[in-house]
Amino acid sequence: MKLFNTASGQKEDFAPDSKKLGLYICGPTVYSDTHLGHAKSYVSFDILKRWLGYKGYEVNHIQNFTDVSDETAIGAAKSSMDELEFSLQYEKEFLGKMKLLSNTPATKYTRASDFVEQIAAESRKLLEKGEAYQTDQGIFLRIKQEEHGKLLGVNLEESLTQGTSEVDSGPKESPHDTLLWGPPMEGGKIWEFEGLPPGRPGWHLECTLMSSSELNLPIDIHWGGIDLIYPHHESEIILAEKIGLGSFCDFWMHNGLMEDSEGKLSKSRGERITLEEVFKDCPPPALRFYLLGFHYRDFTPYSPEGLLEACQEGERLGINAVDCMVVEPTDPREDEETAPLVTKFEHALSDDLDTPKTLDVLRELDMIAGNRLKNKGDISPISGMYSVFQCVLGVFS
Repeated sequence: MKLFNTASGQKEDFAPDSKKLGLYICGPTVYSDTHLGHAKSYVSFDILKRWLGYKGYEVNHIQNFTDVSDETAIGAAKSSMDELEFSLQYEKEFLGKMKLLSNTPATKYTRASDFVEQIAAESRKLLEKGEAYQTDQGIFLRIKQEEHGKLLGVNLEESLTQGTSEVDSGPKESPHDTLLWGPPMEGGKIWEFEGLPPGRPGWHLECTLMSSSELNLPIDIHWGGIDLIYPHHESEIILAEKIGLGSFCDFWMHNGLMEDSEGKLSKSRGERITLEEVFKDCPPPALRFYLLGFHYRDFTPYSPEGLLEACQEGERLGINAVDCMVVEPTDPREDEETAPLVTKFEHALSDDLDTPKTLDVLRELDMIAGNRLKNKGDISPISGMYSVFQCVLGVFS
């Protein structure tokens, strides 16, 4: 199979030596309700995970929750809650929404709060080695501009719409430096360790440590939204080198974002659309079907009309599926009409998870199913093919 590797900027053969794979996906910062952007990222990743399982791989899937951040501290202060209790309520809400979307759970979930001691220890080592420096706004890692680019592969200032000085803002020596250990915040927990000022963990080092602690290196696939390439994933790579982890990851994969007619549905502009809101008019299976209609790397347009159309088509395609799946499935490869569909289905997903093409196969299957049901033909291989869709795409679950 071929997958798009952000590090090389092209599709590459994915043919690991072992059938046991380590996959890491950056989880959400849990301070607000789950939204459409989350649905896009985690449905996309779930297809990869299901497809690898279908191909015979044993997947160790690790996902983090950033339960300590500026946002969680601010939210906790506003809610008069303990920061970790505040974060936990949104973690539970997220997991509930992922279950409704038929996303398979991670092998293990990790939390930033559980790795604070490790983050502090590595921050102190980098400070002692002179790789980092202390200011009144925290401890920053020194990064030269030329150290970046392993994923972007271009000049940062020319490629970013947001200037590098706006990332991990503070009294930095260079705009490219990233925060390792931040100052106390109102509403947030404060940790004290020898050799460090009282404070809180920075963002980037947490994922470097969580992924490397739970998975063998190099990680087979590291996934995230395209908006995480810089600074988060670029910084993860640099930090892995700085703390001596060696080769960190083989494949970097990134999904496109949700967008409206004017561009990204930006949280900074207050335009996040929660799944709670979406599910009032669009059931979770319909949203999943809608998202599968777009390639994972593409920016996905949001429109209520598009969701309604997906809902209607998904319901229509589900009628024959339900009627056929009551029958014990047989191997669709042994039926002359469904065997070509298996080939098309597998070819589409082997080409960088081309889910839009798999939905074309589903529409073909629906026509065959309708004819078999009408003429009282053998629907056991049809049931088998629907089972493939259920297994790999998570539809009809």
